[in-house]
Amino acid sequence: MGPVPSADPRWRPRLSVPAGLRARYGLSAAQALEAWPLLYQREPELYELLVEGEPLHPRLFRELPLDGARVLEVGAGTGRLTLPAAARAAEVYALEPVAAMREVLRRKLEERGVTNVTLLDGRAEAVPLGDQSVDLAISASAFGADPEHGGEDGLRELLRVTRRPGEVIVLWPDDPNWFMGHGFTHVAFEGELEVRFRDLATAYRCAGIFYSPAVADHFRRTRRPVIPFAALGVNVARDLCRLQIE
Repeated sequence: MGPVPSADPRWRPRLSVPAGLRARYGLSAAQALEAWPLLYQREPELYELLVEGEPLHPRLFRELPLDGARVLEVGAGTGRLTLPAAARAAEVYALEPVAAMREVLRRKLEERGVTNVTLLDGRAEAVPLGDQSVDLAISASAFGADPEHGGEDGLRELLRVTRRPGEVIVLWPDDPNWFMGHGFTHVAFEGELEVRFRDLATAYRCAGIFYSPAVADHFRRTRRPVIPFAALGVNVARDLCRLQIE
C-alpha cells in the first residue's frame, strides 16, 4: 500500500504529495508542493477529517509537563493538540498562520466552552510573544527542520520565548536526526497504532484523496474504517524530541 516502514522509530518515508490531493486542485507535478497549503486554506474541514483519524500515541501526552503551565503551541491547526493541552495547562497560546484553520479551532473552543486558549496569527519564525513568556513550547508534527516549517529561525524563536528552566517538545517530529543534532533527546514508545476514521464514508473519502487505491480496497474488503499505520507506509506517531532549557 506504500513504503514498508522500518522498525527504527526514527525512520521517515520519503516526502511526497498524494496524487489524489494534487489532482483535487488541478496541480501539475511541478506545482505539487502547493497542494497542502491549498488544503489548509480552502478545506480545513477536510483536513480535520484526516487528522482526527490519525491518533498520537497516548504516552506522548503523558510526557508533556502541561499541568498549570503557560504553553505555546506551534502550528495548532484545527486543535489536535490544543484541546488536550488546554485541559491541563493554565494558558495555551495556539499559533496558527492559516486563518481558515484558526476559524475551525475557534469554533471548537467556543462549542466546548474552553476559555484558556488564545489564538495567535503567526509562524514559528516570528512568534508574537515576549522573551521567556511561556514554560513550555510544543508542536505536533507541525514544527520541523524544513525552513518552511520553522527550521533554524523557528528554533531560535522557540528558545527565545521559553523560560529557564523550560522545555521545547515536538511530537511526531519530521526529522529526529535534525533535532538530535540541535541537542534534543529522541524518545519513542512501543506499540502499534491504527488510523481510525469516524465512519466508512469518511474512510473512503480520505483514502481517495490522501492514500493509494490499495487503502480504499482495504476498507472495502474489511468493511471497517480502520487500518494499521504500518499498512499506509507511514511512520507511527509514537515518538517525540525534547529539549530541556536550563
